[in-house]
Amino acid sequence: MILDWTEWLGYIASVIVAASLTMTNIRRLRWLNMIGAIAFTIYGAILQLYPILVVNGFIVGVNIFYLVRIALTKEHFHLIPISWDTSIFLPRFIEFYILDIRKHFPDIIIEDLRQYRSVFITRNVVPVGLFIYERLENGIIQIHLDYEIPMYRDYESARYFFHEFREMVQEKGFHTYVAYCHVPVHQRYLKRMKFKEDSSEPGRFVRKM
Repeated sequence: MILDWTEWLGYIASVIVAASLTMTNIRRLRWLNMIGAIAFTIYGAILQLYPILVVNGFIVGVNIFYLVRIALTKEHFHLIPISWDTSIFLPRFIEFYILDIRKHFPDIIIEDLRQYRSVFITRNVVPVGLFIYERLENGIIQIHLDYEIPMYRDYESARYFFHEFREMVQEKGFHTYVAYCHVPVHQRYLKRMKFKEDSSEPGRFVRKM
């Protein structure tokens, strides 16, 4: 049986809508869901299936409304240095997200992180990211953990962090970030954050402040 292009459009729209429901980031979910709804609206219009057309046209409008509201809502970010010695929340945060953390940092040893400095990134007072680092003597900040929780993984928190953290440490003589990573998804994140892989040492990523 050979499917015509309208049937393919219906199948593609179904796959896009289904895929949108797997997104943890609300902005990506709404964008993908809207694309699927647009495809279904076109499908309904071509075949004169008015219930499909009307419902999905409404879904497109709802997604547009919330995407505009997200775009216009001012978010408030802060960096909060935190200590393993005094914080009850820090180990609980890591314990709660440990499975997802290990997807990006499979070789991480939690106990080893206690010797390094830690900073929470908050977004509208919600802790959405954790940055654990070591200050080296040659002006380098070595990153041991750079983690954002799934539903806020849209690079906005990371961009804020790298901009503000630079102001905190540059005056103390630090000028370069170094991170080690062999996980493709996290390597893509590092490259998005303007890190460059060291050609002489695969898995070593460097970024100037």
